[in-house]
Amino acid sequence: MEKGRPQQHKIIMAVAEEMGHDHRGEPVYRYDEITHRFTDVIWNDLEPIRKELDDPDNPKNQYVFTVDAKNIKRDIYVPRYYWEKKIKSIEAEAKKLNLEFVSVKELIDNGIIQKFRGHGAPPSEFKGRGEIPYVRAADIVGWDLYKNPTAMVPTEIYRQIKGNGIDLHAKDIVFVKEGSYRVGTVAMVSKYDTGILLNHHSIVFRVIKEDNEYGIDSFYLLYLFSHRLTQQQLFNKVMIDTTLPNIGNRWEELRLPISKDKREREKIKQQVKLVFEDRWRAQEKITEIKNEFGEFTM
Repeated sequence: MEKGRPQQHKIIMAVAEEMGHDHRGEPVYRYDEITHRFTDVIWNDLEPIRKELDDPDNPKNQYVFTVDAKNIKRDIYVPRYYWEKKIKSIEAEAKKLNLEFVSVKELIDNGIIQKFRGHGAPPSEFKGRGEIPYVRAADIVGWDLYKNPTAMVPTEIYRQIKGNGIDLHAKDIVFVKEGSYRVGTVAMVSKYDTGILLNHHSIVFRVIKEDNEYGIDSFYLLYLFSHRLTQQQLFNKVMIDTTLPNIGNRWEELRLPISKDKREREKIKQQVKLVFEDRWRAQEKITEIKNEFGEFTM
């Protein structure tokens, strides 16, 4: 590639997942996914890449491939974005598990879900000086929104930053779109979380049509975003923006693995719903204790 000039018809790309050692110089060994053990083979993809570069169009290549210049999307030249090996392995597993893929963009275009931006970040000097929780990407853990007492902001600052931004609803899904090692993490908003200030590193998805062909409600959508086959797609979609991992608008390309079995979908939805109903009942009891015996920090 040469800056400022059209690229050749075919662009040679290669993906190296590991190069034999980690950032400390320690050797990295291949992991056997079947036995769940590390082997004694050093994981270095550079050696096979050197051999495959002699024949980049060979369909048997594992790491080297070519992409037609006309198929380059949005000026993205990151090889793993086009790495069919990883994409096809996910598709094969979905087929084996009786799952069908539906993209997030399709769900939006079909009026099943809506997407909203997070609010933004308050000035740092106001953190810990108010009563409104400020939730960052790092606070989205285990399907939950952690409300750090040292990051509470005054109501006036909340209103100023939120402005005309989204009014959160119970059962909204918060999705981390950028941040160190957190991209793709999701949580569900409870009725106790609707008044939070949400960092701009997150986006919000809301189910607006529960009567849909995929049986998607908020609980099933949360499960689908968390599914292993969805999370594996992040390898191809997440890139480094300056120094921060970021999925950009590529979240809309994520394909959610929906079960073709209606009974299976209903079972998953009900079990996830029960988990959150138990959580919310516990949260309600804690609120009652606070109201009766006075405020305390958790």
